[in-house]
Amino acid sequence: MMFVTHGKTQIDISVDKQVANERIIHRIKKGGYEQREAKFARQVIQPEDRILELGAGLGFISAAVCSQVQPQHYTAVEADERLIPHIHRTHERNKIKGVDVIQGAFVANPEILEKGFIEFGVAKAFWGSGIDRAGGDDVMTVRVPTRDVSKHIRDNRIDTLISDIEGGELDLFRHLDFSPLKRIIMEIHPKVFGLEGVREVFQILDRNNFVYDADYCEGSVVTFTRV
Repeated sequence: MMFVTHGKTQIDISVDKQVANERIIHRIKKGGYEQREAKFARQVIQPEDRILELGAGLGFISAAVCSQVQPQHYTAVEADERLIPHIHRTHERNKIKGVDVIQGAFVANPEILEKGFIEFGVAKAFWGSGIDRAGGDDVMTVRVPTRDVSKHIRDNRIDTLISDIEGGELDLFRHLDFSPLKRIIMEIHPKVFGLEGVREVFQILDRNNFVYDADYCEGSVVTFTRV
């Protein structure tokens, strides 16, 4: 394992050759890795907020947020078991404390919850992994235990959702209880579910009184605020 310093935030990120290729490392060094998500999260999150992050990756977003503001609560969830030690190392290196790190898949679909697991495609370069990749020839398909995301949000009084789950946001939003949430920061993935899927995501958020917050949006990284 080694640490690579993010070129924009100066956060040290834990990586190794088992999960990252040279492209990922180069992107971290140049500061492009998850920079928009980090920028918007740091701009809008306040000390009184209670955060749930889905798709925690290497622990960069949680470290970037908590190094600037210490929210009341932060849960970081990652499906790829290989990344959990990196999240902890990233937090320790940057003196981040109080983040609850969970390995698993937080879902809202009752049929998936009843099964108790979801199939997840693990790619050598971690950012190529995802639920939609399961069964592919170039990935290792594993079963990841599931947990009820709506229950976690209610039980922990979560008000801000950060999501980068490689296209899984569409099925998540079809079943999610949005009522406790006031803000959502996410990357959308039209390459996974197409423009029709993007439209459905926006329609679901509109029905739940969330508005596209243009001041904190750029490209596929978008922020929605409840009105």
